[in-house]
Amino acid sequence: MKEQEYQEMIKRCLRCSICKWIPQLQIKSQKYATICPSIDLFNYHVYSGGGRIILALALEMGRIQPSEELRDIVYKCTECGGCAVSCKFLNTLEPLEIIIKLREKLVSLGYGPMPKQQQYIEAVKNNHNPYNEPHEKRIDWLPKDIKIDPNAKTLYFVGCTSSYRRKEIAIATARVLNAANYSFKILDGDEFCCGSPVLRTGDKDSFIGQLNKNIDIIEKEGIETVVFSCAGCYNTFKVNYPLERDYNFKVFHTTELYNDLIASSKLQLNNQVPYTVTYHDPCHLGRNSEQYDGWDGEVLELMPLISINIPEKPKRCGTNGIYEVPREVLKKIPGLKFVEMERNKEFSYCCGAGGGVKSAFPEFAIKTAVTRIEEAEDTGAEIIASACPFCSTNLKDGINERGSSLRFYDISELLLMALDSPPKTVKESSTEVT
Repeated sequence: MKEQEYQEMIKRCLRCSICKWIPQLQIKSQKYATICPSIDLFNYHVYSGGGRIILALALEMGRIQPSEELRDIVYKCTECGGCAVSCKFLNTLEPLEIIIKLREKLVSLGYGPMPKQQQYIEAVKNNHNPYNEPHEKRIDWLPKDIKIDPNAKTLYFVGCTSSYRRKEIAIATARVLNAANYSFKILDGDEFCCGSPVLRTGDKDSFIGQLNKNIDIIEKEGIETVVFSCAGCYNTFKVNYPLERDYNFKVFHTTELYNDLIASSKLQLNNQVPYTVTYHDPCHLGRNSEQYDGWDGEVLELMPLISINIPEKPKRCGTNGIYEVPREVLKKIPGLKFVEMERNKEFSYCCGAGGGVKSAFPEFAIKTAVTRIEEAEDTGAEIIASACPFCSTNLKDGINERGSSLRFYDISELLLMALDSPPKTVKESSTEVT
């Protein structure tokens, strides 16, 4: 968000509190009517999207001063984008972008990011991953029987979390692609953190450094297509990278590729997977993966605080995220019964791990995950599935915290179950995350 737009937008909040709820026509029950994990837990207006807009305005007007208390409020947000989708039903504000810009300002003033987040930013700079794991162990997840084509024009960008923590997702993804005879390569020692965990904290300069390293190596390798099993990596490449630098390759999430491979009969799913499954929409794959449309119009002020855009500025409502494709994949798995949670697609509730919350405020992250697990239980599902390794970690932690009988699987793992003669499952790695 440009500075001028930020300054204009923080003055236009109507204080209607619609940012706390999914749109009224979408509400199915009072129990699952809210959209903002932060206001749900902390129960004070300043922790909502609109509340943080008021904070931003007060800071600009000098009515409050930057402080650790202010910092904590601004960073107790998963940046899920639910407030931004809800706001569009009454206004045209961008609460999520305002929060991101506010974090950038706090960083510039020396009041951000949170200490735990600064630690993983340093880890990204030193070891190219937020877990501070040795970079030379980045491909330790790779079994010897996986076929990698060094001459392939398609790159599987594994991401830090699948490389070091959720290795089962990387392994399942590679095995499914092998089963479809789909040629791909990996970057071995030249894959670096996409920068998503850094960007979400407001440290934009460090993020741009990661962006340039990744684009440089991918273009040097002559890659034409990059596929991601990590929703965060996918979102960062698709939405955030083009705002800073153009690139000449295509990006896809693995669920899009899986759906095409099944449709073309290159991936044969013959084994029964007789479970009732519900699907959790990752924020980065859903509403936040909608790209920004360019706009070069002008703002016409009709009266104080009331203006119109000429021509009309496109609204980023989250409707163009990836929603149907993961559901189509699940519904094609033999024996699988699919059920929906009340809050789904662009109105999905966050898992609780985003925006640096998992590292800085782990109790907040877990409590949000528990809320989502309870919603999944209410569907009667046996399995909650998703398509993001970060959601995997936090929802599994939520299952353990709640003592739930639910199990979590990534879509790639469920596909692996449905293949002829699926290989033995691997023992899951530690759930520790930053």
